[in-house]
Amino acid sequence: MKLLYRPAVARGLALQAAVAMVCYLSWRLTATINRQAIAFSVLLLCAELQGFGNFLLFILMTWDTKTRPPFALRDGLSVDIFVPTYNEDLELLEATIAGCNAVTYPHTTYLLDDGRRTAVKELALRLGCRYLARPDNRHAKAGNLNHALQHSSGEFIVVLDADTVPQPELLDHTLGYFTDERVALVQLPQEFYNRDSMQHSANGEWHEQELFYRVIQPGKNRWNAAFWCGSPSVVRRAALDDVGGVATETITEDIHTSLRLHARGWKTVYHDELLAYGIAPQTFNAFALQRKRWAQGTMQLLRSRENPLIVPGLTLAQRLNYLASMATYFDAFQKLIYLITPPLILLSGVLPLHASVRAFAGFWVPYFSLGMLANIALGRGYFHYWRVERYNLLKMFTFLQASLTLFWSRPLRFRVTPKRADASVGSLERRQLGPQFALLAFMAIAACAAVFNLAWGLTARYRAPGLIGMTLCWALVNLGMVGLGVREVLSRTHARQNYRFPSSLSARLTDQAGGTLAVIADNLSRSGASLRSRAPVLPASEVLLRLDLPEGPLAMAAEVLRCRPRTDGGHDLGLRFLEISPAEQMRLLRFLFVALPRQERGRQPLTLPPTGQGSLDRGEAAAASA
Repeated sequence: MKLLYRPAVARGLALQAAVAMVCYLSWRLTATINRQAIAFSVLLLCAELQGFGNFLLFILMTWDTKTRPPFALRDGLSVDIFVPTYNEDLELLEATIAGCNAVTYPHTTYLLDDGRRTAVKELALRLGCRYLARPDNRHAKAGNLNHALQHSSGEFIVVLDADTVPQPELLDHTLGYFTDERVALVQLPQEFYNRDSMQHSANGEWHEQELFYRVIQPGKNRWNAAFWCGSPSVVRRAALDDVGGVATETITEDIHTSLRLHARGWKTVYHDELLAYGIAPQTFNAFALQRKRWAQGTMQLLRSRENPLIVPGLTLAQRLNYLASMATYFDAFQKLIYLITPPLILLSGVLPLHASVRAFAGFWVPYFSLGMLANIALGRGYFHYWRVERYNLLKMFTFLQASLTLFWSRPLRFRVTPKRADASVGSLERRQLGPQFALLAFMAIAACAAVFNLAWGLTARYRAPGLIGMTLCWALVNLGMVGLGVREVLSRTHARQNYRFPSSLSARLTDQAGGTLAVIADNLSRSGASLRSRAPVLPASEVLLRLDLPEGPLAMAAEVLRCRPRTDGGHDLGLRFLEISPAEQMRLLRFLFVALPRQERGRQPLTLPPTGQGSLDRGEAAAASA
């Protein structure tokens, strides 16, 4: 498979796929139009033409994904780190500021509080960063950043969302790009530590934005078209001043500001290295809200005078790159057409094209198979068709609704993506999935009708059983794709408020009598831990947990909440941390949010020592494991 990802192979497949698509679409245009169902026929053809246009834009963006290293780092630059917040929990902010304090390059951290909360001000004072608040919330996040620009002086600005924890070397690896005086922005990939989020695959090894951040954004570098995604990023203050600050006219201030920077001749750089970790939307509600905001902001920009197709100052390549990123929200129309076409055929018996099975297969099979291979190759290992398509179908109705903003101008409110789930999330998500449920019902009814029609002509009599059979297969595949997406949403649970970081960390428990027990910490959070032990421990016991961190041991008082037997003869322990000192809390936060996310994913788990290397309350072992 790696052979496909080689640039020469990927480009060759892309060109072959483009030729196959031209042949297929030429045949569709000249030989297959059903004039007795002209609207239906043209609608499907338009969806196919849109797909071809998207493919050409994808080639443009992914033709060359090589990234260039920065210049040597210069000392003595003045840097401010901005952390805008509105209603995020203090625990999130504390972790982010802990990461900011660990950044090695000299800087000043500002906590920009649009919530004007006393507790946030106290947190800033306790953690040694500067606190800024403003009297109103005009222009939401963009207004907050502009207010901070007026009350700070750093030559360069790091922008971090309230939940995004930077790595210590973030500035060391990015400031070198600014040796070029025309570089206005260095954007970094968004990576997430909560791998059980809505946008992650079941195993947590892939997330829905990987194709964009690991392939598309690096490819945009070739055309000086990488755009600002907000956090995490480094921005030159002089460049922001040149375009009047962060754009406030749309609710997607980042891409809007990028457009102004490019139009003024500034350069942008995408640095493809994981140097910060944030929180991905945990629920479908948060996921849909975030995507809706992005789509609505794009529609606002498209209907404005700064539409990238007409705004002065951009190169043709930059216009096409912006068009490619904005056109993705209109894919929802194409998806909807592809989903409703098979049911309409099966219910009515009307085909949108005139062709024999042999002719259709002869043109369609190379068109589809070469297109699929080319997408996989250009995706460099991050394009997973079934996963990508499942998320596209989940986002479809959100984008359809957001696209109305293009035609219906109304004030939009910037809504912060929720970072936590509450008890109502299950019922809320079932309501949000209402359109998908209706679509599933429609497709299922049509599939059942097809069977009855083939036997008795219940709703229609089919003239081309071969094409109807292919259409039924198409309908069943669509039904499965939508159903799997719905199942994925409904199968997720959101019981924990604090994310549990997977770990494989040796540790030791000590009870009040001095007995010790060697354990393994399988996962950790800021409030507790899950451990493996050879021997049981009595629930409700108070113990001292000693974690063997890379920088030295960390000891914390804890209460044992549960002890459950394992199939391998050991025991699973659940601990809740008791009162932790500020110094211990800071060490724990730095380990969880800075050290753990950057560790390699494939590390080998630790094994427990043999039985006999210590135990707690051995006399009560049977009761503890019951």
